[in-house]
Amino acid sequence: MEDVIQDPYSHKINNNYYFFKVTLVSIAGDQSRAQDIKPSAIKSFVINDNFTNFYQNGYIVINNSYDALERDTYQYDDVNYYNNAGNVTSNQDAGFVFRGDARDILHVEIMPRLDDTGTDITGSKLAQGFFRMSYDFAIYNSEEIPGDSPERKFKKLYFWDLYYQLLTEKNTFFSTALLPGVSGTTTNLDDKNRAVSTGVAIKELLKAAFPDNDGYPIYFSENSAGINITNYTQDQIDNANIDWDIGGTNIFFSSPANYKAIDSLNYLLSRHVSNAASNFDQCFLRLDRYPRQFKLNSLEQYFKQAYNPSNDTTGNYYLETLRLGGLTDADGKSKTDNYFTPKDGLYFERIGTIKSFSFDNMPGVYSQQKINTRAVHSYDYENKLFNIELVRNGVEQAMKTFQANYVNQLNSGGAEPSFPNFAPGQLRYSNKNIHHEFSVVSQDSDQRLAFGRNKFLYASVFSNNLITFRLPGSTHRQAGFFIGIDRDGAIPASKFDNKLLGIYLIIQANHIFSGGEYYNDLHCIKTYNFRQLDNTYNDADNKGLISYGP
Repeated sequence: MEDVIQDPYSHKINNNYYFFKVTLVSIAGDQSRAQDIKPSAIKSFVINDNFTNFYQNGYIVINNSYDALERDTYQYDDVNYYNNAGNVTSNQDAGFVFRGDARDILHVEIMPRLDDTGTDITGSKLAQGFFRMSYDFAIYNSEEIPGDSPERKFKKLYFWDLYYQLLTEKNTFFSTALLPGVSGTTTNLDDKNRAVSTGVAIKELLKAAFPDNDGYPIYFSENSAGINITNYTQDQIDNANIDWDIGGTNIFFSSPANYKAIDSLNYLLSRHVSNAASNFDQCFLRLDRYPRQFKLNSLEQYFKQAYNPSNDTTGNYYLETLRLGGLTDADGKSKTDNYFTPKDGLYFERIGTIKSFSFDNMPGVYSQQKINTRAVHSYDYENKLFNIELVRNGVEQAMKTFQANYVNQLNSGGAEPSFPNFAPGQLRYSNKNIHHEFSVVSQDSDQRLAFGRNKFLYASVFSNNLITFRLPGSTHRQAGFFIGIDRDGAIPASKFDNKLLGIYLIIQANHIFSGGEYYNDLHCIKTYNFRQLDNTYNDADNKGLISYGP
């Protein structure tokens, strides 16, 4: 790989060659400038990818001895140097000038070398979709870390995605009443006739925040699942796009004057539920790192892509199978039959063995406070009635939705579906432990599920059993994808395997470059068991899994 070694952006990390380009960019029109940061100058570089945020964030610590980042190269023979106010001449190398207005950008391109050809990022578009990390980060804060001498000094830069930064700044005067497709004139129409589906409203809001002529356009993932959409109308195209959830309800919305674009976006997302086919599930906005496109999917759709129960094979969102080791010198080498994970899951021996991990059970305090019946109170302005919606937001229906959306799709130890790995106690099941929610959503009871039952579902997933561990780094690991965890033969089997092993959703993936090494810290949750919990039973009327005792 001689040509790779000669490439200035090829660097050996964890014994693999990477295209590694981290560049500071100051956006200032004709005065814009850029400066590459070499890996040898980076003390620590962390990118946090959390599933519940559409954007990534993190920090980088750079060696800044003698303020090297911001100094230009002083020419001692230039007698007019101090009269030039620091203006760069042909005899000087420019230092980087931090503007401090969130327009100092950290542009990141990281990709493992998949072959030894070419001087740019290599690999197919499909490979880049899994392995390439491409970001524009806005530096929103910084600090200096001084040592006890001028040559021991570091600069720490905190960053998050530029899209997020711009959303926090822009006032977007947006209204669904002005969108194409709203029939006729909006004059004298009620809010129902000026409404559009919540998914369309979210997409159009993002388009309004990032118009094509504004210098930083926005892109959306389009995936029609192989359907020929040549003669489709725009509405038909939107409905066929499986990477953008149109939603199951409509909304009329005009952004208040004091709302930033991020406020409007959060408002719409908080009222968005998927359609009836997904049980009006909660949805999550995500920004793919390459290509940098937005997508909006229900959580049920993610779980459907994890596993194929009909033939025990991996789904489109299943990344790899990991194995628990650490007890023998043959960790990862004594392969056993896959029982808790799909039979065709990829296992990378060198980077796929978990030496140490922490496993945290669902916290009891959150379980009792968040995973309970959520009675939704609202007011019907048309009929002048107060409503309390209890049945659809109760534990009984919520557990059925949890089972259907996040458990049934995953693998089990037999022909029957898997079991949820928690069960409401009798107090919650009999509505002696409930939480009251007050909603101002008008007539649509399906949309009000976002304030009741879907909060139950959110807590039941993201407060669930959590496993955390560190592995040798690989760029293919991302939040929103699934992994399998099995034994490698080094750890003896036990009843605990029923709870510990199986398919996990990655809810946070940290990419950590430190001291010439690259690690992944993964935080993953598991929603099911292979066997029913010992202290639970199925209610005779098929009302769900219930725990014994008071």
